[in-house]
Amino acid sequence: MKNFTYRSFEEKENIEEILKRRKRKVNRQQIVSVAILVAILAALALYIGHHVYYTELDGYVHVDTNKVRTPFDIYLDSVYVHTGDLVTPGDTLYSYYMLDLLVNSVNPDDEPPMVAVSRNYKLQYETARQQIEVMKVRIAELRKQIAAEDRDIALGLSSNSHKLDLQRELSEAVARLKALQGELGALRRTRDETRVVFQRRRMANDSTLVPQIYDDARAASMRRAVSYRLASDSSIITDVKAPIHMIFFKEEEIMTKQHLNLEANNLKVVAYVPVDKMDKVTNNSRAEVVVNDDVSFRASVSVLGTRTEMIPENLRSYFSKKNTAVIAIFNLDKGQTVPLWALASGMPVAVRIKNFHIFEDEADTARRRPDYYWFTTGKGMMTEKKGGHLVPISDTLRTKTKEKRDERSK
Repeated sequence: MKNFTYRSFEEKENIEEILKRRKRKVNRQQIVSVAILVAILAALALYIGHHVYYTELDGYVHVDTNKVRTPFDIYLDSVYVHTGDLVTPGDTLYSYYMLDLLVNSVNPDDEPPMVAVSRNYKLQYETARQQIEVMKVRIAELRKQIAAEDRDIALGLSSNSHKLDLQRELSEAVARLKALQGELGALRRTRDETRVVFQRRRMANDSTLVPQIYDDARAASMRRAVSYRLASDSSIITDVKAPIHMIFFKEEEIMTKQHLNLEANNLKVVAYVPVDKMDKVTNNSRAEVVVNDDVSFRASVSVLGTRTEMIPENLRSYFSKKNTAVIAIFNLDKGQTVPLWALASGMPVAVRIKNFHIFEDEADTARRRPDYYWFTTGKGMMTEKKGGHLVPISDTLRTKTKEKRDERSK
C-alpha cells in the first residue's frame, strides 16, 4: 500500500511552476544545440561546396619595374626628383657630366702644381750649389796659375800677356761666384717657403693638392657641358639610389620608377598549379583573383604549362613530397578598377577557378581555344581540332595567317 502524503494547494502550484521552468530550460538547451549543429553543418557544407565548386591556387602579382641606368660613365651633378614623385614625359630626372669630357680636360694623373714647384726649386738650389763648388775650384786653380806665372815672369820665361788673361778669367770667375751665391740664397728662401706652404696644406687636407676631375665641373666654364636626363614616360619614382657629386660607371643604377600604365610593364598574375590539379585548369579557364575580402578582380589564362617552379616554403604542404608546380599566367580582364597597391609586384593572391561551366555563353564556346596544346614525339607540337583529332600546330598557324591575308586583301 502506497504512502499517502497530503499537499496543500499552494504546494501543488509551486511544484507545477518548477516543472514548467525545467521544461523551458530543457527546450532552450535543445534549441541552442540544434542551432550550433545547424551552423556546423552549414559551415561544413559551405566548405565542401566551395572546394567542390572552386579550385583555389596560390599565386602572386608580377609587374616589371623600370631601372634608370646610365648609358655611359658620368659624374652625377644633381638629382631633381624624390621617391614618390609623379613624372611626365620631358620632366628632368638628373643632370650629369660625361666623364670622358672631364678626364680629357683634367688628367687625374697630373702632378699637383705645388709639388712640381717645390721639386723644381729644390733642383735649382742643388744645381746652383754644385756650380758654386765648381766655381770655387776654378778660382783656386786660376790663382795657382797666376802665382806660377809671376815666377815665370821674374825668371824671364814668360811674357805678361798670359798673366793678364789669367787675371781677367779670375775676375770673371769671382763675379760669377758672387752671382751664384746670391742666386743660391734666393733659391734657399723660396725653397723653404714652398716647403712650409706644402706642409700646411697637407695638414689641412686641402683637396687642391690632388687634382679632382669634379673641380672643373664646378667651374663656370664647365657649366656649358652639363647634360640632363629626361623622363620618357609617365611614371612614379619608387627609389632614388644615387648620391650626387659621385662618379657612376656605365650601366650603374641611378633610380627606379614604375610605369603608370602597368599593362605596358607586363602586368600579370602568376599561379602555382600542382600537377594533381592540372585537370582543373585549361587554356580557357577564367579566374577570380582575390587579394583580400574587399578587393578582387577577374583574369583569364594566357599561358599554361610552359615552365615549372619550386613552390615557396610557406605555401608547401607538410603532407606532400611534391614541391614543384606548373606555372600558369593570367592576364587581367579589361574594364576593371583595382587599387594600385593591390597590383604591387609580388603581392600574394588567391586564384579561384570554377570547376563547372554551367552557364557558358554559346559565343564564348565558339571562340574557345584548345583546352591544351599537345606534343607528339616525332611530330612536335599539336593542337586539337573539332572531332577530337590532333593536327600539327604549324598547319593551324598557316591557316590563320592565310585567313588574315585574305581579310586584308578584301
